[in-house]
Amino acid sequence: MTTNLRALIELIIADSPVTEAELRRAARGLDAETTGVLVDARARLDRLRARDRELSVLMSSLRELAEVRDLQPLLQKLVDRAHELMGTDLTYLSEYDEGTDELFVRANRGAVSTNMRELRVPAGVGLASKVVRTRAPQWTAAYDVGSFPRDREVTAAVQAEQMRSILGVPLIASERVLGVLFAADRSAHGFSTEQIALLTAFANQGAVILQTARLLAAERAAAARAEAASAETERRAAAMEASASLHEQLTRLVLAGEGSEAIARTLADSLGRPVAIADRDLAALATSGEEAAAWWTAGRLAPEVLAAVETSRGTARWVDVGHGGVLGLVAAMAGRTLLGVLLVGGEPLDDVQRRTVERGAQSHALVTMQRDAVTDAEERVRGELVADLVSGRGDRASLRQRAQQRGIELTGCWTPVLAVGWEQQRWSLGRTLTGLDRRWLVAQHDAGVVALVPGSPDPHDLAGRVHARLARAGDRGLVVVGGTQHVEQIPGEVADVTALSRMLPGVGVADAGVAARDYAPYLALFGANGQRARAFTRGLLAPLLEWDADHRSDLVATLAAYLAQNASITRSAEVLFVHPNTVKQRLERITELLGPGWRGPEQQFRLGIAVQLHRMSETDM
Repeated sequence: MTTNLRALIELIIADSPVTEAELRRAARGLDAETTGVLVDARARLDRLRARDRELSVLMSSLRELAEVRDLQPLLQKLVDRAHELMGTDLTYLSEYDEGTDELFVRANRGAVSTNMRELRVPAGVGLASKVVRTRAPQWTAAYDVGSFPRDREVTAAVQAEQMRSILGVPLIASERVLGVLFAADRSAHGFSTEQIALLTAFANQGAVILQTARLLAAERAAAARAEAASAETERRAAAMEASASLHEQLTRLVLAGEGSEAIARTLADSLGRPVAIADRDLAALATSGEEAAAWWTAGRLAPEVLAAVETSRGTARWVDVGHGGVLGLVAAMAGRTLLGVLLVGGEPLDDVQRRTVERGAQSHALVTMQRDAVTDAEERVRGELVADLVSGRGDRASLRQRAQQRGIELTGCWTPVLAVGWEQQRWSLGRTLTGLDRRWLVAQHDAGVVALVPGSPDPHDLAGRVHARLARAGDRGLVVVGGTQHVEQIPGEVADVTALSRMLPGVGVADAGVAARDYAPYLALFGANGQRARAFTRGLLAPLLEWDADHRSDLVATLAAYLAQNASITRSAEVLFVHPNTVKQRLERITELLGPGWRGPEQQFRLGIAVQLHRMSETDM
């Protein structure tokens, strides 16, 4: 009996698992009450040992968790250790947002679907919201989505995971709910008091660790922001120092009389980006390299760049472009006058660098104004000389001496060019003409500007080139090129060109570049009075013009073709692309309107002039 009792006691206190059947076999011979006490003692001992193991695992897990500093890895480890402690099918943690009263699943273990990832639980929905509201553990042995306020995404997640029994405990630290820790099984069963207590204890300790990690994360973030702010302050201080140094360089360039090329080169070196400077007509004036030079296509900037120029003109500040390699630009202004544009490419600039570019534009404006002042003084002297040459004032020897003092040789031939009718001011016209060729002698004359061009250029080519240059900015006007003359004949030639410039607008030629020799006969006939030419034309062609307007016919065009083809009906029909009979019918109509005498030589001569004048003008005579 003693041997059996000793074996029974050893079996009761053994560390290895012992079933109740094994205990009862070992207790044979004892009364039932004693056997029951021994079995109950072994069961209590098993529970205490299990509790001890759970607490050991809990403490070990908490020590491990305390070493984790990053927030997201900590959340995942919290879930992993809870999963090991509880031994459930699924464990997950929802973080609580006090501002929106929502919960977000941040970590899970045992999930078989993607629905649990970053699942959002709206306020008041599901078991999770009940845990937050009561700040106490909540559980269910058989979860029914219909027993809680519903949400489509939450319902889909619960059904995808086939969760039945769910236990949720709050994570509370410093009286604040940080989240909810869940343990769930895919089978229906209840949760023991020990399980609830174990998960609650783990959650309580985990909440403290989580809060500490949050505080550490916030502290690290604040330190990082402070460090970044300090670095930004140092960077801005360095940038401002560099900007001040660059401003000093630009100032020295201006004082030393350097040009825009030096400004562009200095800015490009300082910013490490391509830089270009455009003149007041937006043509390329200075570029730091091929990349900047490529911003002009066929001599013009892109429409997007031109639009940015207009925006910057109102403020003289930096304007973003982001097109065709141009990052942005600044208009160089003097009051409301555009003196040029500074363009920059490459990577984006910070505020200090943008202010630096604006200073560069101001430096270009100063250089331009300085150059303009010198140019204005030179042009005044040259302009007085040109004015005397054009008007014929002063003796020849005095004019030649004055010209030689300016480095100008008056020997040889000169071709006068007159620009009138342009909206831009005369000083701007003169500056543009001077820019075409520094050898030209330019001065204000009559209502426009006259230029004396050395040599014997082709008048049509010269007229077209000057007109195209003046019209580049969208302006309209008249350019008249006279004949090549020696200095002695210049006054008379300029007088004829001036007279012709007054006549041409009267017959509708107001926006063109023309050679004076092409219109000399009309000037000889009508003088400088364009109204006389218009009256002459209408007096002869009025019946035909009125008939064409009323009947949509082509009598004037037919008359022009007939006269040009030496009264040949066949050739006139070929030119007009009509049948000869059609030409005959139109000529008969012309006879009815003008009378039979229009076919006479003298009358045809006058009609030919009227037709040519009509062609010169596209306006209604």
